[in-house]
Amino acid sequence: MKRLFLLLFAAVWIPAALSAQKTYHPSLEGEFICDVNDWTPADVALSGSAQGFAIHGRYCVLVRDKGMCSIYDMKKKALVANYMLEGNESHCNNAAFGKEKWSRDSMFPLLYISECRGGHACFVTDLSLSGSKIVQKIYFDGTGYPGSFDWALDVKNGFIYTYGGRNGDFKLLKKFRLPRLSDSDANGEVHLTDADVLDETRIESGINIWQGSYVRGRYAYLPDGYPPHDRLIHIVDLDTKRIIATKNVNDLEVEPEGCDIKGKWLYVAFHTPKKPRHSKIYRFKIK
Repeated sequence: MKRLFLLLFAAVWIPAALSAQKTYHPSLEGEFICDVNDWTPADVALSGSAQGFAIHGRYCVLVRDKGMCSIYDMKKKALVANYMLEGNESHCNNAAFGKEKWSRDSMFPLLYISECRGGHACFVTDLSLSGSKIVQKIYFDGTGYPGSFDWALDVKNGFIYTYGGRNGDFKLLKKFRLPRLSDSDANGEVHLTDADVLDETRIESGINIWQGSYVRGRYAYLPDGYPPHDRLIHIVDLDTKRIIATKNVNDLEVEPEGCDIKGKWLYVAFHTPKKPRHSKIYRFKIK
C-alpha cells in the first residue's frame, strides 16, 4: 500500500515540479506597427516626446511630456482624439489601464499615469475621447529611491509597483496591492508606506536607464536606454530577481518608452528625438 501511495504521489508531483521549473524563453522577435505620423491628420499638432503607452481593446493611448494625450483606433489606424490632460503637465513617463472605472458611463478603465518628476505621483485618470480628469493620486511615502520613480501595473493580478533607482546603477521594484478608488482619503489621495510593501526586487546591474514598465504576474517588462546609450528591452523574473531575457533594439535608432501587453505581444512606443510626429510603435513576441 505504501509503495502504491509513493507511485501515485510521484505521478502527480514530478510532472508538476517539472512544469514549475520550465524556463521562460520568449523570442522577443520584433515587428513594426506604425509611425504615428501616418495615423495622424496633417493639421493636428503633436508636441512633447512620446512617453507613456497603454492599450485597451482596439484603442491605444500615447501620452507625452507636458501632458498631451493622443488616442488611436488601431483597427482603423487613425487618430480619434488629441488633447491636453486636465491637471497633468508632468513628464507622463509611464501609463497603464487598470480594471476599475470611474463610472458606468466611462469609455475606458482608469488610466494610471506616472508623474516621474516632482512628487512622483501616480495620476489615476478617467479618460474619454473628449477629455480627462484626475480622480485619484497615489503616492509612495517610503524609502529606497534616490530620485525619480515610476508606477507599473500588474492589472491582471491587482498589484501596482514603484520602479526606479539610479541611472547606471541599481533598479528597484516594490510591489503593493492596487488601491481602489474607495481607498482615497478626503483629498482624493492614497499614501503608501514601507509597511504596505508586499515584495521587493532589486536589480544591481544590467539596466542602465529605466523607461516604461509593465508587469504581468511573475515577469516585469522593462525598456531601457536612449541614444547614444544602448537601447534594450529586458524581462525580469520577479521570483528569482534576475534578468532572464534582453532584446537589443539599437538598430531602430529610436528611444524605447512605454509598453503594454496584448495577446502574445509586448507593444512598445518609441520616441524619435526632436520629431514628435514620428513616434513609432513596435511589438515583440513574448509567448
